[in-house]
Amino acid sequence: MRKKIGIITGSGPEAGVDLWQKILLENKLFLKDDFRGDLDAPNVTVLSVPELGHSMELEKNYNKVWEILENAIRDISKRVDYFAIACNTLNLYSNEIEKIYLKHKFISTFDVVKDYLLENSLDKACIVGALPVIEMKEYSVFKPLKDTFNVEVPKDFNKVHQLIYDVKKHGGDAHKVINDFRIIVDKLESNDIFLACTELPLIKLKCKDKNLIDVTQLLAKKLVEKSF
Repeated sequence: MRKKIGIITGSGPEAGVDLWQKILLENKLFLKDDFRGDLDAPNVTVLSVPELGHSMELEKNYNKVWEILENAIRDISKRVDYFAIACNTLNLYSNEIEKIYLKHKFISTFDVVKDYLLENSLDKACIVGALPVIEMKEYSVFKPLKDTFNVEVPKDFNKVHQLIYDVKKHGGDAHKVINDFRIIVDKLESNDIFLACTELPLIKLKCKDKNLIDVTQLLAKKLVEKSF
């Protein structure tokens, strides 16, 4: 019997929908010609908690966010075998998840990004995400990557952070959002760029000379593999 998948979302809710859609796509790609329709789709539980939006200002809301997230994790873990958090920033709480003995069910963005770097033998890559992520300090889930890999981050943290707010408010197809993102990407030296915020893959930017790597897609693929 296939394992059940869980998605915790709310920061923002569209990110959870995006992850779910990508799980359905990866499921079809995994099964190929064996996919017959509804009965071959994965069992997915989605728990959307709006209060997780406090993670955008994580430094001042760290304990409050963990309390909200912990309740969501305990709730969804009763119903699923594996779960992911549709927010790169919230993946920082991996150690806390381990302390409540549910780490074995948790698929983190850190793990899928590290696996991609190793599997593709990347010497250098850029990580673009919300302020707590790209500052690469104690509130970044990806900070340990700098010990092993050459990791670039955008120079203007605040512009990237504001862009994420703009995606939440105006959507990824807004003209200004697309242009602002293009300016950020054009200034990066790396060819391989991890979109390490669930809002960024929603931006309808076509970029021929850069490899924009959707961390949400990597997460979806891993969850589907785990479900089998």
